[in-house]
Amino acid sequence: MNKCYKTIWNESSGAWVAVQEGAASHGKAGGRKRVRGLRVIAGIAFSISGLTLSAYSEAQTAVSGTSANSGGSGSAASVDSACSQNFVDRQNPGNPSSASGSQYILQNGCSTAIGNNANAQKASVAIGDRASASDSGISIGVGASTTKNSAIAIGTVALATGNTSFALGRQSAATADYATAIGNVAYASGESGIAMGHSAFAQGYRSIAIGSSDSRAAGNDGVSSGATYNPATQTRASGIAAVALGAGAVAVPDGSIALGANSVGAANATGPARFSGDAIASGGALSVGSTGAERQVRNVAGGTAGTDAVNVNQLAAVADSAVQYDDATKGNVTLGGSTSIDGGVTGGTKLTNVARGAVSATSTDAVNGSQLYQTNQQLSNVSTQVAGNTTNIAALQQDALQWNATLGAYDASHGSGAPQQIANVAQGVKGTDAVNVDQLNAAVKTGVGQLDSLAVKYDDASKQQVSFGGGNGSAPVRVTNVAEGGVLVGSTDAVNGSQLRRATDSVAAALGGGATANANGSINAPKYDVGGATFNNVGDALGNLDTRVAGNTTTIQNHETRLGNAETNLASNTTAISGLQKDALQFDPGVGAYNAARGGAATRITNVADGGIAAGSKDAVNGGQLYGVKSALEQQITNVSNQAGEAVKNVVKYDVDANGNRLNSVSLVGGDAASPVVLKNVAAGVDDTDAVNVKQLKSVQSSVNQLGAMAVTYDDASKGVITLGGGAGGTRITNVQAGTLSATSTDAVNGAQLHATNQQVAKNTTDITNLQESVTNVTNGKAGLVQQQDPNGQVTVGAGTGGTSVNFANSANADRVLTGVAAGVNNNDAVNVGQLNSVLKDVRTSQEIKAAATDANTSWIAHADAGAFGATATASGKNAVAVGQGSVADRDNSFSVGAKGNERQVTNVAAGTAPTDAVNVQQLNDNVAAASAASRGYTDQRIGQVYNDLNTVKKDMFGGVASAMAVAGLPQPTAPGRSMVSAATANYRGQQGFAAGYSYLTQNDKWVVKASVTGNSRSDFGAVVGAGYQF
Repeated sequence: MNKCYKTIWNESSGAWVAVQEGAASHGKAGGRKRVRGLRVIAGIAFSISGLTLSAYSEAQTAVSGTSANSGGSGSAASVDSACSQNFVDRQNPGNPSSASGSQYILQNGCSTAIGNNANAQKASVAIGDRASASDSGISIGVGASTTKNSAIAIGTVALATGNTSFALGRQSAATADYATAIGNVAYASGESGIAMGHSAFAQGYRSIAIGSSDSRAAGNDGVSSGATYNPATQTRASGIAAVALGAGAVAVPDGSIALGANSVGAANATGPARFSGDAIASGGALSVGSTGAERQVRNVAGGTAGTDAVNVNQLAAVADSAVQYDDATKGNVTLGGSTSIDGGVTGGTKLTNVARGAVSATSTDAVNGSQLYQTNQQLSNVSTQVAGNTTNIAALQQDALQWNATLGAYDASHGSGAPQQIANVAQGVKGTDAVNVDQLNAAVKTGVGQLDSLAVKYDDASKQQVSFGGGNGSAPVRVTNVAEGGVLVGSTDAVNGSQLRRATDSVAAALGGGATANANGSINAPKYDVGGATFNNVGDALGNLDTRVAGNTTTIQNHETRLGNAETNLASNTTAISGLQKDALQFDPGVGAYNAARGGAATRITNVADGGIAAGSKDAVNGGQLYGVKSALEQQITNVSNQAGEAVKNVVKYDVDANGNRLNSVSLVGGDAASPVVLKNVAAGVDDTDAVNVKQLKSVQSSVNQLGAMAVTYDDASKGVITLGGGAGGTRITNVQAGTLSATSTDAVNGAQLHATNQQVAKNTTDITNLQESVTNVTNGKAGLVQQQDPNGQVTVGAGTGGTSVNFANSANADRVLTGVAAGVNNNDAVNVGQLNSVLKDVRTSQEIKAAATDANTSWIAHADAGAFGATATASGKNAVAVGQGSVADRDNSFSVGAKGNERQVTNVAAGTAPTDAVNVQQLNDNVAAASAASRGYTDQRIGQVYNDLNTVKKDMFGGVASAMAVAGLPQPTAPGRSMVSAATANYRGQQGFAAGYSYLTQNDKWVVKASVTGNSRSDFGAVVGAGYQF
């Protein structure tokens, strides 16, 4: 053992103390003065460090290793020394002491042990009561202990049991090789792990735990002042390469990062990424919060690579490209088809694969091409029926026995107007039956034979006159029992009263309308209720019918025009919807967020205006604004990084270029690997440059899925076709507002509009059918409502009268059937039931239908379950629908309102409510706006909180720097054997630090002992004891 000290008696303290071997002892005045100086050392330095000698000790252990006993009861301090060689075994380019050839490599290293029962092994230092240092180790503090080479333990009962481990703080423990534990009860049990802070725990290999537990929530340990170990709120990093940074942060899974107070790291996600489909990297997950206590990640630049985080600004760009309502009323959706210079739609947007909408008086469903085509076919059939009925009516008017309003009787004249015979009249049986000539002749012959004497005879041979009553001028004679005369053309038979009565009754019955025959042979006028008006003669009634028939014809023509316009509208509307698939920010229901991906890659949201920076602001912020915040925090982050050193090497920080200049990007990696990591517990972003979490992206993806699988989207980038994915049955579009019906309208029409058209067509058909019974009661003639100028010519109805409709109802206002209607040919011909049945049969048997038109304007349907509406429209796909001129639906289950290069918009689309409804632009805008508004406030709040936390850390750090500056400014004696009590203060960036200390330089000018206490304006205090040997 090297002898460096001797012991002398200290009268003031009543104890033996160790002094430099040249110091004077009892009996020398100089010695007494030095004793007074050593009194300061013993009173300040040793009392602070816990190395105070036992009072009044009369026994000691000699520095040479020998011992003496004078019967005292105390133990004396020991100062031992042991040497070793080659205790520096590492290479550090930054430390010249470790370079090859250094004196520390070759020279013996002596150990130093100061304190009661202190123990220092080879080349080690042990200072403190029962301090124990292993080879090349350093132990400073009461009970401080190291057990492996080059370990360091500083603090009361600090423990460093790992090779080259480091424990600093009361009861701190570094139990694994290269582990570092700094702080009260800090614990680093993982190899190369770092634990910094009260109760911090680094358990995993190369794990980092920086933060303190909640000391206010912990109880007292019952032994000394201070809170007990508190595992419930400790900062803990348990996984391999896990990082927990912040009070109470916990990172358990391997490679996980928990950033922020009480953040909880989670295991890396498994399976393919939701949007790209690529396998998720295994670099670990980054969490900035915990379940129910998420944080925002703000000031995130727009992502450009596939693994970059995206911000709210990028998310908003997706919403801006989606189909939206025209205004807040949500009454119209105008799809983005091409427009002319004056703003009129020229191309429109095609909607394809639209399911059949409900056709009723209250329906607001969109109708598809097949429904419109069916209506067109029905209208065409009705036109054919009308044409056939017109022909039949004309033929009927030419040859039928018709009423002569002028004569007030049925007129048998025909062609030239001359009287005509009624031939082939069967013998009458009943009293009201017509009789033929044979019956009349037989009756005359019988009467002549029986009544010769009583017969009424001619007045003379000329047979020109017959006078009843014998020609004597007597009163008139009633001729009774007169047989019924022949009622024939040219007949000169006398008729009796019964015949006359029957004739008047027959006329009254034929007239209908309540007409009756009077006893004097006159007829009470009929009353006809036709078209809401009352008429008292057949001519006026038929005139009213003629007017209404003409009106129905016009109405049908108008409906055809409107349906044509509807085809154009549907074609135009489809074009706009088609463009959504590629350029719209769409919702992804799988993740509950909007997806800003385009072409399978993430996209940037740019051109963001400066947002308001104030409490409660919900504005988006742009890169320029974030740059200002970044510049202000840049130096602070750099200082924190420099102070923390190796402890924060895995903390999230800005990227730098080759020259060390900071870039405006942050790359997250797991451990030392270059693989990307997952951000966990990310709160919903609010501002344009905020990071968004998967929940928000799921929300967008939900919209995207609805647009792709459940909603109306463009088929391709041309925005000319929209195919609805409704499978074999197509897709129904409901809640469609009634489109404008005009020659230039491109609006979609709904079921109610089509129903109204069908109802009108059905009414027209019924009205036409009701004409049949009324026409049968019209006699042939050239005057009146029904006329025929030539026996083989055309029969007209109301040709010379006004009116817009024809009513065929009977006197009870009941419907009549119009029979004998030939098949209609021209557009304005009536169609018969046979034609309608043929069409229905074709439809029911799924026969292919080709619209009748010229070759250049034919609509083609390649499959029976498809529909094509509009000139040159083509539906070649199964269950496909093409609506509008030139529309092409060549894919199965598609709905098209245009063609490539000739797309159309679908406008005025009502807000969808069911999962398969089309959504409009307003719905998409509202959803994005709501999500953005909800996240902005939270983001602002969390940014403010993070800023406050950083500001607190910054002030604490400045206070620590001020304390360090103050203790560094404490002077020490320069002359051997001199002592110094000193004080210093320092100011660093607004924080004040102060320090007080005692120092002593030994008589041989070799050893310096120092003890200091520090404090600062942040209420942080510390103490340090040091000893040095100079040579």
